[in-house]
Amino acid sequence: MKLSIYVPLATFLAFFAVAEPTEAPDSQSPSQCLNQCLTEAAIVSGCVSQYDSDCTCPSNAFRNALNTCLTDACTEADLADAKQLHVQRCGTDPE
Repeated sequence: MKLSIYVPLATFLAFFAVAEPTEAPDSQSPSQCLNQCLTEAAIVSGCVSQYDSDCTCPSNAFRNALNTCLTDACTEADLADAKQLHVQRCGTDPE
């Protein structure tokens, strides 16, 4: 009787052990500094999260807060990654 419980459970766990991980919202995860700036900019601009593109993409407040944070705390590579991320999420070049 107990064996009948363990077989489906083992099958279920084995499936997830070999399944490929799902992709994050973006194909490449941003650096820790960029991620922190994205999160802070979302909070400052009143967006639900950095992934709320309906809010972040048109928001000058988000863009300004992000640019300030990146300039003050992150590298040039992070700034370039932020621009690429904007194109991926919003479909346009940042202004």
